[in-house]
Amino acid sequence: MIRRTFHRLPLAVAVCAALAPTVAAAAEGSFESASELEEIVVTASRSRERLFDSPASLSVINEQELARATVPSLAELMRDIPGVQVTDSGQPGLGRIRIRGEESRRTAILVNSQEITDHYEVGTPLTLQPAMVERVEVLRGSGSVLYGSRALSGVVNFITRKGGTEPLQATLEGGYDSATDGYNGFASLYGNIDGFEYRLAGTKSDHDDRSTPAGSMDNTSYDNDGLYLYAGRDFGAQRLEYTYEKYKSSSNVYVEEEVKTTYPLTDFYVESPQRDRDKHGLFYRWEVDNSWLQSFSANAYRQQNDRHFYTYTETVWYARDINNYGKLDTDGALAQFDFQPLGNHRLIAGLQYLYDEVDQTRHVDTDSWTPPIAPTGIEVIRDKANTETWALFLLDQWEINDQLSLTAGLRQYYVDGKLDETNRESLEPGKLDSDDELIGSLGLVWAASETVRLRANVSQGYVYPSLTQLATGAYAGSSFVNPDASLDPETSMNYELGLRLQSNDLTLDTTAFYSKSRDYINHLPCTPEDNCPGSRDRLYQNVGKSAGHGVELYLVYGGLPAGLEPYTSLTWMKRKIEYEEFSTWDTAVPDISGRVGLRWQGALLSVPNLWVDAYVRGESSSDLKEPGTSRDVLDDKAGWGTINLSGGIDFGSDQRYQLTLDLLNLADKKYIASTENLYAAERSVAMKLSLNW
Repeated sequence: MIRRTFHRLPLAVAVCAALAPTVAAAAEGSFESASELEEIVVTASRSRERLFDSPASLSVINEQELARATVPSLAELMRDIPGVQVTDSGQPGLGRIRIRGEESRRTAILVNSQEITDHYEVGTPLTLQPAMVERVEVLRGSGSVLYGSRALSGVVNFITRKGGTEPLQATLEGGYDSATDGYNGFASLYGNIDGFEYRLAGTKSDHDDRSTPAGSMDNTSYDNDGLYLYAGRDFGAQRLEYTYEKYKSSSNVYVEEEVKTTYPLTDFYVESPQRDRDKHGLFYRWEVDNSWLQSFSANAYRQQNDRHFYTYTETVWYARDINNYGKLDTDGALAQFDFQPLGNHRLIAGLQYLYDEVDQTRHVDTDSWTPPIAPTGIEVIRDKANTETWALFLLDQWEINDQLSLTAGLRQYYVDGKLDETNRESLEPGKLDSDDELIGSLGLVWAASETVRLRANVSQGYVYPSLTQLATGAYAGSSFVNPDASLDPETSMNYELGLRLQSNDLTLDTTAFYSKSRDYINHLPCTPEDNCPGSRDRLYQNVGKSAGHGVELYLVYGGLPAGLEPYTSLTWMKRKIEYEEFSTWDTAVPDISGRVGLRWQGALLSVPNLWVDAYVRGESSSDLKEPGTSRDVLDDKAGWGTINLSGGIDFGSDQRYQLTLDLLNLADKKYIASTENLYAAERSVAMKLSLNW
């Protein structure tokens, strides 16, 4: 029914938008753009502060925006944040985030400020449903001083829903996406009983192969479900909270036809039947409020990631089935002291611990018609490795005078790695290279007036090699990428200048940035000197460095009649990668990307609480070149732009019910985004109905 009536929907919503200027007197409010920089954030400094006053580059997706979003995944939710790109790795249900052109594995992904670790090359998937989340804070630029390894390019912090205000409350949500003929469901019971807050929530999603202007894309279906528990209570000045998250997913993996038949491949199939996460979190806070200590907080968590990755490879010499079973256990803990202002200084000090253990088994079944190259048989490969990280951090916020403040941070790392077990002849169990590193950050904010903030920021980034790179290795097509226990950490320097302006009609947040990184880890073909066991093997090596610069812009103007608000979220960026004998600006980063739109909120024809958002989303062309590849240009993406229209209504007593409708890619544009390898969805409808009691 939705497909048959779709052609009437754009007209209906467009008429509403066109009539908006005639109902100015009935408008009940706007999107309150002037208050957007008043958001209270915690990610940049591990303490509460106004976004407007923070020295860091920050974006927030608030509760209202989440309530109105129809997207099936959290990655899609962040597509329009300046400096952020979404990458799918051929898996539409497990999107990842790239910040300022860096690979996803250089972005720290947090849930309630606790890290979701991952040791695979494509970065940490966002294994959490949007309906479970109350707000999202995205820090662009290194967050390594406060959040550790993997925060070289930035931090994404998902803050989950907590309790309620009444003894028993409930939420039901249902969503539909015509491009995948897929649905999303969410149900939650929550409340507050004499100060005891609780929430029980569950989600379920099921999506078929994606329909695109190029046709249906095979092997793009996915499904997932999740469970979430929360309990919290105050005990005088102390508070204790517990969370439990369970996420189960299964997805096919799309592989381009040219990849399947690139010599020596004749066929290639990939599937991820299991990508599960199970996490227990405990949180404690004590509002001490004595003459020198303001508060003490601590948290601890236990997390297990289970992964099954299946690969079928057929070459001119053999056919091979690989079933890769991996378990990643993570234990994390943090203690933090927030000291009262000491003169005009406010000090935060913390101790953090992280332990990751990977237990991985590969079943490799080879059927060979050229036994000298690859003998027929079954091989079982077992590897077990771990890293242990201790870190001390300090953050000093110094109010130099009424207009000028300085924030300085330091972090001392102590990292140890160990290959506990392996049955591969080319490796020996034992200690991996340890590391001892001190990094810092410095931020300056000048309050030029009540409505203007100028800021400057310098920060170092740090990424300790993953266990895949150090200890276990990975398959890449028909070849194996060998680990290197002596790899150096990747490091970076990041520089920013920013301007925030907030008035009654105008909100502006813009940043110019420059970053440079070194000791990049990549895998290149083995040479005789590397002593790799296979003739076609590859090896992880510290071979590269990069430099990037750009400008990020978020702008909203609320001074037009009838509550109309034009807005834009744009990024201009250039990024260069250098290897010993190879250098390129073609790094899959478009020069320009972003969103430009016009939105309105108010009443129309006696119907209150309507909103409409018409926008264009797009990016310029991009290329990708890498060393050691057989093609001059590995990936060539044309520029694109799509026309989209969203709208909705909040209705019922106290606006407890919400209906959102998205009309996407109205011109049915055929394109692939710069960091993805899946065609984007065709002209489609996405909708969501939320009911709250």
